Amino acid sequence: SLADRAPPPASAWLDDPPPTPEPRVSALTPASVALLRDVGAWDRVEASRRACAFRAMQVWDAEAAGHVRYDASEVGATELGHVVENRVVHTALHEAARRLGVRTSPPASAVALHLPADGGGDLATIKFRREGAGEGDGDGEGDGDDSPEITEVRARLVVGADGPSSKVRTLAGLRAAGWRYGLKACVGTVATDEPHAIAWQRFLPTGPLALLPVTEDGRVSNVVWTTTPEEADRLCALSDEAFAAEVDAALRGEGRHSHGGQGEVGSGEGKRKRPGFVYGFEGQWLMGEAQERLVDVLLKPATEAAIRAVATGFGGVSGDDAAPPFELPPRVVSAAGPRGAFPLATSLAGRYALRRMALVGDAAHRVHPLGGQGVNLGMRDVVLLTDALAAACANGGDVGSTLTLRKYADEANNANLPMMAALDGLQRLFA
Repeated sequence: SLADRAPPPASAWLDDPPPTPEPRVSALTPASVALLRDVGAWDRVEASRRACAFRAMQVWDAEAAGHVRYDASEVGATELGHVVENRVVHTALHEAARRLGVRTSPPASAVALHLPADGGGDLATIKFRREGAGEGDGDGEGDGDDSPEITEVRARLVVGADGPSSKVRTLAGLRAAGWRYGLKACVGTVATDEPHAIAWQRFLPTGPLALLPVTEDGRVSNVVWTTTPEEADRLCALSDEAFAAEVDAALRGEGRHSHGGQGEVGSGEGKRKRPGFVYGFEGQWLMGEAQERLVDVLLKPATEAAIRAVATGFGGVSGDDAAPPFELPPRVVSAAGPRGAFPLATSLAGRYALRRMALVGDAAHRVHPLGGQGVNLGMRDVVLLTDALAAACANGGDVGSTLTLRKYADEANNANLPMMAALDGLQRLFA
C-alpha cells in the first residue's frame, strides 16, 4: 500500500511534456537506471525522450589550475549516467507501481505510528489523515468524500520514504542530526550554442556551478548554482537573457566571475586574495606558505579523492595516466522556464530502522546536491532494503524483524557514509 500527501502525477503530462524541461532534475547512475528498469519504469522514461545520457564529467576550480575529468570510455561504457527531470521519474514510477498492483490511497498524511517492541505484538499500526478532509476541494467533495478522514493500516513493515522532514521518522521517535550550509541552490533551464553530453561543474568561491545536458539533442541543459541565499534569489529574479549571460560568464570565468583559475578567459578581476579555508574559529584564515603547504599536501589530495568518490558513483575510474585535456563548456545563449532556489543542508538519522519500520532516501540521509548523488543514494537504499527483505522471505524469515532490518541498516549506513563525507568535504574545501 502506498500513501502520499501529494496527488499522483498525471500520465497525460508524460505523454506530451512541455518543450521546456522542469528545473528539478537528477543525474542517475547506471545502478539507479538498472533499478528503474527492473521495476518496469525505465522504458517509459526513455519513451518520453526526456532522458539525456552524459558520457563525461569535468570538474575544475575557479581559483586554481588543474581539473579532473572522467570519461565513460575509460570503463568501456557509452555513458556515465542520465540526467532526467524528477517529474518524469516520479510519473514513470507511479505508473509502474500501478501495473505491479500496488494499492494507492487518496492523498493523506501520517498522523500516528505504533511500533511493537521487540518480542511484543505482531504488526505496526500507522494512521493517515486524508489531505483536505473536512475542507472541501472545490468540486463539491470534502466532507462528502466516501473515503474516511482517518485511515488505519496494520503492516508487517512501514517504510518511510517521505523526505528530509519525514513524518514517519518523527512519529517513530527518531531524530536526524545535521547542519545547514547557509547556502541555496538556484536551479533553471538554459540552452547552449552547441550540443554536448558532458556534466560540467566549476567550483566558484561560494560553491559549485553545474551545467547538465537534459534533452536528447544535447542543446538544453539544467543549471544548479550553489551560492549565497541573496545571490540565489537575485539569479532567480533575473530576466532569461540576463540569467543566461550570468551562467555563461560564471562557467567561463569572465568579468566578475574571473578568479584566476583553470580555463579562464577573464583578467582575474574578481580573484580573492586567499581561498576561504576556515581554520580554528570563524574569521581566522591560514596565510602565506603555511596555507600553500596545507593545500598542496592535504587539501589537493583530499579533493581529488572526494571527486573520485563522486565519479565512481557514475562508473568513472582514476588511473595513473595523464588527465584528458581541459575543455571549455559550450556557450550558454538563452534561458527559459521557471527558476527556483532551495536551501542546502545535510543530515543523518540516528537509526535507519527499528522493528517494523525502515527509512530510505532523504528520510534517512540528506546530502549536498554536489555531484547529484542524493537520489542515487536513496535508490541504493531501496536495492539494499529489497535485498534484505528477499533474503528474509527466501529463508522463511520475518520482513519486519529487527534481524532483517538491522542487516539493511548496517549495509546502507556503510555504503552512504563515505559518499556523504566526500560531498560535505568538497563543499567545505571550496566554499
